[in-house]
Amino acid sequence: MAKRYTTLEDVAKASGMSRAQVSRALRGDPGVRPETRQRIDEIALKLDYRPNLAARSLVSAQSSIVSVVIGDPNNPFHIQLAQAVDRRLVAAGFDPVTSLRQIETESAEQEADRLLRLRAAGVILIATPRDPEAIGTIAEKLACVYIGSKPIAHPKVTTIAVDDESGIRQAMRHLFELGHRRIAHLAGGQEPSSLDRSRVYSIVMEEKGIEAVVIEGEHNAAFGRRGVDTLFSTECPPTAILASNDFIAMGVLDRLKGLGKSVPQDVSVIGFDDIPDASNELFSLTTLRQDPDVQARAAVMYLQQMLTDTPSITSHVPMPVELIVRRSTAAPRVR
Repeated sequence: MAKRYTTLEDVAKASGMSRAQVSRALRGDPGVRPETRQRIDEIALKLDYRPNLAARSLVSAQSSIVSVVIGDPNNPFHIQLAQAVDRRLVAAGFDPVTSLRQIETESAEQEADRLLRLRAAGVILIATPRDPEAIGTIAEKLACVYIGSKPIAHPKVTTIAVDDESGIRQAMRHLFELGHRRIAHLAGGQEPSSLDRSRVYSIVMEEKGIEAVVIEGEHNAAFGRRGVDTLFSTECPPTAILASNDFIAMGVLDRLKGLGKSVPQDVSVIGFDDIPDASNELFSLTTLRQDPDVQARAAVMYLQQMLTDTPSITSHVPMPVELIVRRSTAAPRVR
């Protein structure tokens, strides 16, 4: 049998007071005597009463609910980011509701309507949807902050975007300074972050007068393994691999070990994100760190500004990236 939750009527019955009186007391109405408010609080605690947030927002016309939509729940960094956003929202007095529903262009309006039915005050989108028009559709209906890799040209959207160009240039500079020239890139498909990282990698290779080697795939470890098989089936395999994210890089490290290749003596590997496993002694992955807590703090701050009508001319907030050098990169072996 499903659990029956304690209602406001239950508290009113136990206290011998009206529903309206109990509601005012639990809201902290100054018109309710302190001793009455204390008595009702004690009864509510004893009955394990939890306020219905959606119902409260209907009455007050103000909602504390904020939706957090995760674009790819299989991406460890997206989960890290969602956790950081959740902590920041709770600390700011909001009640986060997390969704693992990836939003597509055709479902954007439907998703916005669903959030409105939940009485959500706003939404923080983590890399979904990919289509700027779909993001704009949601922003037209409720306060919207998008955490992604490219600015969204919509007046009602604030974008928290990692500086992919700076990150990739730092990684490539590190590899060139070590002496690498045969550098391959494993891209993550059509995600905006992947497209930007691939573009910058190709530009840097062209600046050096070296042919770019890009293999398209997905942001997962399985693609990292397949990418290694493809690269090492050629006559002149790379001495370094730049992965579009750490998840791909983990697959690269796994498959290189399976092929009997030593990292970094035979092949250097760089990832992107600095997920927790990257610092594990087993992987010791050189990577590009983007700080999920810094991004979460910015996202919540700008959402609060939107909800309080605080003027802000900032629609694009760039997030810094830092190269973290560990044991997966070294000078190429002399052959």
